[in-house]
Amino acid sequence: MANSPHPSVYVFPLQELSSVNYLELYRVADLFHLPALEEAVVGFLVEHLSELSHSRQDEALQLPYRLLREVLKSDRLTSLSEEEIWKLVVLWLEHDCRYQYTEDLIQHVRYGLMDVPALHHLARSHSLVQSSPTAASLVEEALDYHHGTFAQPLRQSARTRPRFQSLTLYIAGGRKRESSRVRELRYFNPAAQEHVRVSGGSNWSELAPMPTGRSHHCVAVMGNFMFVVGGEVEHSTGRTCAVRTACRYDPRGNCWTEIASMKACREHFVLGVLGQFLYAVGGRNELRQVLPSVERYCPKRNKWMFVQPFDRSLSCHAGCVADSLLWVSGGVTNTAQYQNRLMVYDPEQDQWLARSPMFQRRVYHVMAAVRRQLYVLGGNDLDYNNDRILVRHIESYNMDLDQWTRCSFSLLTGQNESGVAVHNDRIYVVGGYSIWTNEPLACIQVLDLSSEGKEEVFYGPTLPFASNGIATCFLPAPYFTCPNLQTLQVPHHRIGAV
Repeated sequence: MANSPHPSVYVFPLQELSSVNYLELYRVADLFHLPALEEAVVGFLVEHLSELSHSRQDEALQLPYRLLREVLKSDRLTSLSEEEIWKLVVLWLEHDCRYQYTEDLIQHVRYGLMDVPALHHLARSHSLVQSSPTAASLVEEALDYHHGTFAQPLRQSARTRPRFQSLTLYIAGGRKRESSRVRELRYFNPAAQEHVRVSGGSNWSELAPMPTGRSHHCVAVMGNFMFVVGGEVEHSTGRTCAVRTACRYDPRGNCWTEIASMKACREHFVLGVLGQFLYAVGGRNELRQVLPSVERYCPKRNKWMFVQPFDRSLSCHAGCVADSLLWVSGGVTNTAQYQNRLMVYDPEQDQWLARSPMFQRRVYHVMAAVRRQLYVLGGNDLDYNNDRILVRHIESYNMDLDQWTRCSFSLLTGQNESGVAVHNDRIYVVGGYSIWTNEPLACIQVLDLSSEGKEEVFYGPTLPFASNGIATCFLPAPYFTCPNLQTLQVPHHRIGAV
């Protein structure tokens, strides 16, 4: 052992990994218990497994069992389809008759990401599935998952989780300047990709469009599915009205599924996920009547039902989920009274409770939660002449103290009717409407709360078109992409210094 190299000698190869030395470095990491080096080798192989399996298959079949297992477990293994991953595992097991590893390795194939015809083919004709009760059970589990379409968000597991390189910002629907409602679903994807059609702003790529164009709708994420609910649609006559329809987007297959419609038509409302349910709060109906009603959606039953209503009709309010509660702020009543109230819904008690009100009334604003603080941003109020005024200052609410604070930072420009999303302690206020110009906006403002005491508001990249009534969220990026989120997370003037 006196002549054995010290483990620190092997720090430098982390940048030197290649197809020539990765196996040797993996053996070194295993021998000297170097987790950082082992992780780097796994990451390298995750990125290059497709190349290895297609052009150097003999080498792929010689991979050590533990290394192959860690690669199969990675969410970032996107270079192969799940059917290709299954075929590689089978070939590896058959090579040198390594069937003692069958039970473990086949657990890491994500059968829920395969389509139904592929699963039926495995069940009916593959010898491994027919000879292994575990394999047969896993395929049957995936078929059952696909057959229970509406309950899929509640049945997420390691075998249905999408493989992806990163989360990214999605935008759905909205209202363009020429009043048309938008069907498009786009995601932030600044790196050029050959697999998707890029149109409009080069930072945004299109995916399968919604069944119906809509604006002033709501989105919510459950089980890595995006639910799109309600909103305003435009009929062939040019007339617009609120709708009750809803649909669900699955990023695993870039496909939409229509789900049960709400009991009431709603636009300018709030939607949130609490436990296994979606909750829709208030809004305006197809007759432009302001609603007090609240209803919840059960994916398992694909059904909506009314729950405890608000104590008054409310629309154009904002809301978010925090601490397993649904919070709602501001809005306007059916008597055109602007509100500064903060209300919270407890699903266990099916009860609404009042909390300390905001300093200022707001409508058409947004609200988001970061580290047990609620933030309200944008919107407008009325002055003493009943004229609308922009609200640029930001207020934060401490859930533990039931106390509001006016923040020292403000939005750079006023935004109304915007979308909002949160990721990595940053709040994204997307698109909207300017009451100064009476025009929709193409800007994204980012409130960076990631460093306490160094909070900052800056402009992110622009949207592909100006739009108000847009909805947004973060979801896994399509498996064939790796969006660089730097321009979403850092002001443009500081990108070069990061």
